[in-house]
Amino acid sequence: MKPAAQTQLLEAYFEKRVLLVRYFTRLTADPAMAEDIVQDLYIRLSGMTHDTQIGDPAAFLFRMAHNIHLNQLRALRNSRGRDAAWQELSGHRIGDETADDGPSAEDQAHGRQLMQRLTAALGELPEKTQSIFRLHRFDGLPQTEVATKMGMSLSSIEKHLATALRHLTARLRPPGTGT
Repeated sequence: MKPAAQTQLLEAYFEKRVLLVRYFTRLTADPAMAEDIVQDLYIRLSGMTHDTQIGDPAAFLFRMAHNIHLNQLRALRNSRGRDAAWQELSGHRIGDETADDGPSAEDQAHGRQLMQRLTAALGELPEKTQSIFRLHRFDGLPQTEVATKMGMSLSSIEKHLATALRHLTARLRPPGTGT
């Protein structure tokens, strides 16, 4: 059973809801924010458990809604401050814009081309050497785990990796840079 004070406030809420939305729409200049405030007010009223009689329910509702609005403004201000601090730490600012610290389009294209050349050069190696190289370099397994997984000795794994590295180095060397 609802406490009498809660019932009294909910009745006042439904009676004044349109007025509350209109008031906070004018205050915030944002109808969506006004609706959020009034909905938050209803949620708080629904969760009330005390049974203290309120002398002026309408004034109580407006004060409660105003406090909700102030809390939202504080949260927004804090959020903007955190965002500004994060941008200052993580990026470069050029005027009002944040510059991307990521690689340029040219560097990305070069990286894709290099990866295509690496994949093609790796495909020229024997299947076993390719598997060993992928396990060690791409999957990050230590040579001892690669040896266990492949059922081979550690020295065989080292020889396959050396062969792969020699081949890839030769194939990926830019043209005209020697042997």
